[in-house]
Amino acid sequence: MSTSSTDAIAVEAHTSPLKKTVPKYQEELIVREARRLWDGPEIGRIAATTYMHTRLSHFVAPKRYQYPQDWERGFVQRAQKRLLDPRSLTFVLCTKSNPDLPVGYATFVRLGNDKGARKQIESHSRLERIGMWIWSLLYGVVWFWIVNFLAGGDKSEDKKGAVMFVEWGKADRKIHWDGKPERENRWHALSVVVREEYQGRKGGKRLMTEIIGKAEAENVVVGLESSPAGEMMYRSVGFELLGRFSSDFERDQGGVMMYTPKARR
Repeated sequence: MSTSSTDAIAVEAHTSPLKKTVPKYQEELIVREARRLWDGPEIGRIAATTYMHTRLSHFVAPKRYQYPQDWERGFVQRAQKRLLDPRSLTFVLCTKSNPDLPVGYATFVRLGNDKGARKQIESHSRLERIGMWIWSLLYGVVWFWIVNFLAGGDKSEDKKGAVMFVEWGKADRKIHWDGKPERENRWHALSVVVREEYQGRKGGKRLMTEIIGKAEAENVVVGLESSPAGEMMYRSVGFELLGRFSSDFERDQGGVMMYTPKARR
């Protein structure tokens, strides 16, 4: 019930605010923890909208414009599933006047089996964890039935492209994370996204600050896969590049990055 990994690689695995832009709205932003299930649909919609026009999205889902509902459904499903994982932690960015509506979010997973990992899992009571496991199982069955029998599968996706992308992710994980005990216990960013109209206001930095504080307290590293556009922001909060992606898809831009806590530098 408490296991999790970065195996479920998706488009948003390449985390970033997409580009530097002039913010459309100037209202004060706040950060809070996501509420299980209630925030999931909006988190999924934020990701689906923000990643709609990227080169990587075109590679894995070339028919997303023809089938936008299929495209969005995948993001919503992943968001809900992560919110039901006791190892997962999601923060959302909201406006002060409407704290119930996320305009950005960051989802992280706590890997390993050290004290910090156990603390994250046990932050949910045993009864909660059983409930999360049951809900996750039921949710997975229901989604499988909806997607495969009612909707006829994800028609936005290119199956070959999606499989290839997953293999690229596995190759990078093998290079930078597997077999490295000092990196086994870590927080790993699964997705960091801010709606375009709220970008340029350091919302991404504020979301990352939340997990950096936890990593410092637990004395563990933070890992992520950055898109080309996100690399500068992650560097600005202390991440270093471990290496470019093993595939040449991003044309020697972006890559696997890591934050090292001060006590381990």
